[in-house]
Amino acid sequence: MGLRDDLFESFGMDGDRLLASAVAQVLSGGPLSSVEDTMDGCMVGELIGIAERFDSPRMSEFTRRMGDSFDSMETLFEKRVSRVKEMLSYDITSVSTYSRMRGWGEWGHNRDGESLKQANIGLVTDKKGVPAMFELYPGSISDVATLQRTAERLKEMDADCTIVMDRGFGSVANLAFLIENGTSFVIPGKRGTRCVKALMSELAKRKGEVSMERIHEGVSYFVLEREVSIVPKKEKAEEDDDSNDTYELEMVTSDDIRFEDGKRMKAFVCYDEKKSAEDNIKLRLTLSDIESRLKSMNPFAAVRDIKRIAGPYAKYFDCLVDENGSLRIDRKQNAYTFSANRAGMFVMFSHGVDEWQDMMSCYDCRTYVEQAFDVLKNELDGNRWRTPDPVSAKGRLLIKFIALILWCELSALLRNDRKRTPVTSVLQSLDNITASRINGIWYVSEVSRKNRDWMQRFGTPLPAKHYELVEHDFVPRTYLH
Repeated sequence: MGLRDDLFESFGMDGDRLLASAVAQVLSGGPLSSVEDTMDGCMVGELIGIAERFDSPRMSEFTRRMGDSFDSMETLFEKRVSRVKEMLSYDITSVSTYSRMRGWGEWGHNRDGESLKQANIGLVTDKKGVPAMFELYPGSISDVATLQRTAERLKEMDADCTIVMDRGFGSVANLAFLIENGTSFVIPGKRGTRCVKALMSELAKRKGEVSMERIHEGVSYFVLEREVSIVPKKEKAEEDDDSNDTYELEMVTSDDIRFEDGKRMKAFVCYDEKKSAEDNIKLRLTLSDIESRLKSMNPFAAVRDIKRIAGPYAKYFDCLVDENGSLRIDRKQNAYTFSANRAGMFVMFSHGVDEWQDMMSCYDCRTYVEQAFDVLKNELDGNRWRTPDPVSAKGRLLIKFIALILWCELSALLRNDRKRTPVTSVLQSLDNITASRINGIWYVSEVSRKNRDWMQRFGTPLPAKHYELVEHDFVPRTYLH
């Protein structure tokens, strides 16, 4: 992976301590305070050549020093990004904090639903979900606002990759910026956008045509390929959360007279027949459940609270109390028919990716960045922060970032395992390998067949029968060069 070399070139000998701390985090899976016990029970320190202990006072001083090493951290990110050759996935999540962290902890959209202040973490991963870079933002910063800064940083690093995002980042202002910036990207469009609705309506009339059929990963789609253009709005209107359009800009299709003067990108309008059936069944069941809930309520309360009860599904209902004081619920046929006809449809926008198969392959990696966030929060104890110091918090996050690289690399290797063995199970199995020190020599226990198989799969040589460790035997290759 070149990780130890990158850490050494970025942080000097502190790079080895970072790596050892990250390995301990992967092995323990608990808070950073568990690193000391883990290091006392394994040979990581001896193998790397670290004599110092990993007790709490030293780790506190170390994490603060690492959090303050901005230039070294930037060097590490540049090196990790330079190793990525095809595509990068970007997303943001929130982590809860018990303190204000000197202004970094703020109220915002807490994705875990906790009533706590939060900080935001932006994570860039490769197509396997292995992290390459992170950024820390105050908790009130919106997803959309972080993308432009990340794109600028990646351009400064000469990252020749396609950025893959989810629809939350796809405001027209962001897309226009990415096109101007020369950034290749893939992102889904929001269904509430006028341009997206027009594209879906066109596909709805033609879906089923043999010439539009495409196959990807064993799934059949009907695909309409078009170009759209980003132009100034004719009439200024308020922004809509369910639309890519903004107050100033909007997307138009080729039948608009402004099309030629705008910033263009590719649109892939896709229809999945199987997903259409599933979406329509889900819609009918959801509407039926909402009706049952409304009918069980006081009629006047049901009319008053329909938006709260039905949420985005309120648009499908007309709800009133008749002259007899009874609740009357009617479904809006036009709204239902419109949704039913467009079930299973989605629109993907891209710039720099012109082929449908290439676009789909790019977007497939989106799921892995979500899995990386899940590991960070749950397996590596990154869900809540307990330090009031933002510098120390960044240093701790750096250790968890390196641990996440190790974890996700293992996860990628295990992804094709037929048994879908979790990373935790593999680590627990390998933890059976022990060593005893006698007269300065470490004697290693027998390695089971199962663990030999794991090591062979990872391309890792079996441990020697014994080790006699000498200073500088296990330094990074870069240091030797």
